[in-house]
Amino acid sequence: MRRIKVLNLIDSLYAGGAESLLARFALEARKHENFRIDILTLYRRGFFEEELKVKGISVSCLNLSFKYDFSKIFLLRRILEEGEYDLLHVHLFPADIFSAIASLLVKKPRLIFSEHSVYNRRRSIKLYKFIDRFVYSRYCKIVCVSDLVKAELDRYLPQVASKSVVIKNAVEVQDFPDTLNKSYDIIFVGRLEKAKGVDVLLRAIQLLEKNRSLNLKVAIVGDGSQRDYLKNMVRDLEIKSKVEFLGVREDVSELMRSSKIFVLPSRWEGLPMVILEAMANKVPIIASAVGGIPEVISDGIHGLLIEPDNWDVLASRIELLLNDASLRKKLSENAFERVLSDYSIKEYCKNMLKLYEEVLKS
Repeated sequence: MRRIKVLNLIDSLYAGGAESLLARFALEARKHENFRIDILTLYRRGFFEEELKVKGISVSCLNLSFKYDFSKIFLLRRILEEGEYDLLHVHLFPADIFSAIASLLVKKPRLIFSEHSVYNRRRSIKLYKFIDRFVYSRYCKIVCVSDLVKAELDRYLPQVASKSVVIKNAVEVQDFPDTLNKSYDIIFVGRLEKAKGVDVLLRAIQLLEKNRSLNLKVAIVGDGSQRDYLKNMVRDLEIKSKVEFLGVREDVSELMRSSKIFVLPSRWEGLPMVILEAMANKVPIIASAVGGIPEVISDGIHGLLIEPDNWDVLASRIELLLNDASLRKKLSENAFERVLSDYSIKEYCKNMLKLYEEVLKS
């Protein structure tokens, strides 16, 4: 039987949630011999690239010189035609625009888009809505990573509601003994951008420092446009001795397991992969009740939820968890059981490959 050939197009393989999900999916899909999953990126920023290549996944790059280098659309067309792909599965912006335009130039493949976020700035620009109507019209299915992501997309573009489906984010889950020493009291993992609310965490740390019974050690893992701003903020808040900026790391799981609490004080989200990773690593979670997070975490059962931009409440929740080891244990165990049963990469892969087959039959 002929293998179904799928090309996944994404901006990069840098250390982000969508990138991590695609990498884990591609590796899991190797177990299904009737599918071939290749990856193409717009830019050569390859945090996951080496691992994928070593394990036999084809990864190539369009090498865009800038975000709107539309001359590369002709290269994308050639790759699609020469590769004889059945499906093009697209992730993130501006890969969605490149693929939509390229689809005008080729008969095959059929297009699928994954909607990873509940919000983006383009939705607040009237002109861009006309562009989005064209872009989304070129895709035969829109895969939303959470129920709320689908609801918000359908509200923004009602005409896509009939072709938008939910396949929730997932992670690789393996049970393990929790034997690592706790090097950090608090860990944040994610992009250093306004959406993630790292500044809210830093203000909470400043409040907690007034309580001299806590001798905090905080790890900030990740990179982004706010890196220098946040480092200056740490200095201005006089908490420099408490906060370590660790940059992008390959040992995120080990860092999580060596931390007492994971904090994600986001202002908006889709269904963040890092929440599922923290659950899979048995780290007690405090997170903002935004996006798809409340779909995964019930307050007081799988973690603690707070409203965004409220560092006073965040500080009190951090203090509560640091002083209550039994509550930390309960939350982490409940969260692990939840992610194991409902958010495993095996189930995600099965659902995605089933969708691929349905699209080709339709």
